[in-house]
Amino acid sequence: MLQGWLISLVALVITQWLFGLSLVAFSLALGSVTISGVALWYYLRLCDFQVETRLAEYQQQLSEYENRYNHRLKLMATGTQKNSLLLQTRQKKLKALLNNRVQLPRNSSNAQQGVSEKQFFRYLLRYFPTVCQGMEFQIPDSSFRYSADFVLYHQQSGLGIDIEIDEPYEGRTGEPHHCLDQGKDKRRNQFFIDNNWIVIRFSEKQVVQHPDSCCKVIANAIAQVTGDYSCLVSLQDVPALFLDKQWTIKQAKRMAKTNYRQSYLPGISFSKRGYEAKRKQQKSRNYRKIR
Repeated sequence: MLQGWLISLVALVITQWLFGLSLVAFSLALGSVTISGVALWYYLRLCDFQVETRLAEYQQQLSEYENRYNHRLKLMATGTQKNSLLLQTRQKKLKALLNNRVQLPRNSSNAQQGVSEKQFFRYLLRYFPTVCQGMEFQIPDSSFRYSADFVLYHQQSGLGIDIEIDEPYEGRTGEPHHCLDQGKDKRRNQFFIDNNWIVIRFSEKQVVQHPDSCCKVIANAIAQVTGDYSCLVSLQDVPALFLDKQWTIKQAKRMAKTNYRQSYLPGISFSKRGYEAKRKQQKSRNYRKIR
């Protein structure tokens, strides 16, 4: 500030010497320069004060935000540790409860695989690397065995899940299959439930059209029983699975006549009977067009 005032004074002296200003004009010019300089100095000081004040406020707010953030991180870390301990305790208790009560399969199944099982198995392996396909369970006091489409064993808790794919009718013979009023699946389900297994059944149409949503159902079951949500993280954006009502024997026969499975299994041909049913259906449509 002082340097600027001295420079202005020197400029006035040179101007007076060159143009011969009077003493009054020189005094007025000097006073004007001095007043302007003082006013500019006070203005700059005021600006500096406001900037310093705001900067101090910002620094204080930033410090408060950092403290809150660090506090939340500590709470989250503490909560995560508590949740981890609770999860471990829960899974240990569940494993102790299920110890020697879950009959694990020992042999692979020789049963014929469904046409949709191979494709769905690939999706299951994406989210559940320990899943197995085609396992057999010995029925007590019987020479027969139950064959599971897929078996998922949760190592941390000892929970076992039997995953089944139900077709409405047998592809080669057209015989009704997995019907509501047959009773076979109920007896089979009870066998697994008595052995502390969870049974999850999907229709063939569900696993073909929405395999990821089917996997989400399985992950939800694991989370609800064991408290382990790790499998559900990668499936959280997957839409919920649509409901597919279980069919009766009468409905299954009607599906076989109309070759219903071809509507969601493109490119797969079944038996001669199914081909003839499809051919009759096509002839019926052509007859309607002619009429």
